[in-house]
Amino acid sequence: MSADATILAPVRSRPDIRRLSLSIARPLISIGTVFLVWEVAARAGWINAFLFPPPSAIAATLWQELLSGELLQHIGRSLYRLLTGMALAVVFGTLIGIAIGMTAWGRAIFKPLISAFMPVPTLAWTPVLLLLVGINDRTTIIVVFIAAAFEVIYTVVSGIEGMSVRLFWVARSMGASRQQIFWKIILPGIMPYLITGIRLGSGYAWRALIAAEMLAASSYGLGFMIFDASEYMTMEVIYGGILLIAIFGYVIENVIVGRLEAATVEKWGVQVAR
Repeated sequence: MSADATILAPVRSRPDIRRLSLSIARPLISIGTVFLVWEVAARAGWINAFLFPPPSAIAATLWQELLSGELLQHIGRSLYRLLTGMALAVVFGTLIGIAIGMTAWGRAIFKPLISAFMPVPTLAWTPVLLLLVGINDRTTIIVVFIAAAFEVIYTVVSGIEGMSVRLFWVARSMGASRQQIFWKIILPGIMPYLITGIRLGSGYAWRALIAAEMLAASSYGLGFMIFDASEYMTMEVIYGGILLIAIFGYVIENVIVGRLEAATVEKWGVQVAR
């Protein structure tokens, strides 16, 4: 590296550091303001402190739950169910989406089924799954899978339909095999759409998981924790569970999916629709 480049490198990085700092500071300020107003209002008696306990009391309750080990059990079980169901949705959703987008038999078999079952609310399957599978992790994992799979399938199909057929003609004319076409053309081409499908699907799956845990979880899970606390009107635990759902939902969408996006489409110089 030349001397000029060495001198200019820190200067060039300053706007990126400033943007990163602002992207972190703005949500912290807005969220912190809400919690500060909430804390003052609850302590001053402007709102019902039983129904709206101050954030400091919620944090103290969560800390006690964490020390007892109960909170880690709830978080771990929910994340296990969510990530397992999401992984299944990504794998099978991608395969079904490719089959629909690229084959006549795939469109004939899967498209009518997806069009028929897409409008059915995910939670409507929970009573059926409880009878078929029982009250266990498999029921909630299947609920997560159903909630996320439709988004993945539709975005993958959209990605394939948006690809130019000339890419396949050129690859075929150059002697590319089916495996080479899949790994070098199809997968990079659908990846921006797949990332969008995972981002949308994770939101739907997270909401469906919490609701399913209220109905189908036997002992642990954030949804079970909230439902169990409602039986005893433990408002600090209820709000704590809601807060944890928001935090982990943000982390999954912006950290886990964000890292996947950075390692694939951003590295390839492709923009993802948000």
